[in-house]
Amino acid sequence: MRKSFLVSIIIALLVVNGCSQNTVDKIKADYFDIGLGESLYSGYDKVEQDTVQSLVDAYNQIEYIRQTNQQINYDKAITVTFIFNDQISGMLVLDDKGIFQLNDSLENYQLESNNDLYDQAIEIYNELKQQY
Repeated sequence: MRKSFLVSIIIALLVVNGCSQNTVDKIKADYFDIGLGESLYSGYDKVEQDTVQSLVDAYNQIEYIRQTNQQINYDKAITVTFIFNDQISGMLVLDDKGIFQLNDSLENYQLESNNDLYDQAIEIYNELKQQY
């Protein structure tokens, strides 16, 4: 009886804590601003909606391994600010090693190794930079 009571408590804790699901809160965006280092470009009226949705989908699918003590390399970090209905809906700072920080956190996290969000963001950044 005691063993089943302990198992019940453990299951309840897992349910309450969400089984340690390491995902981000989902966002929506009409457009985004994107920067690298000290440069920043606005995607407002310059980026097609399918590109915006592609980056939003990539953000919404972020899964991370763990919190990390590694620092973000801001010289190589991409910063993406997502805007929905004229308000910031999400923000991401991500470096080339997969270390990232979200707008609602002061903590740094490590992306799953198979995530290509950084490469996708760099490509979008370079395309947008050419329009300026």
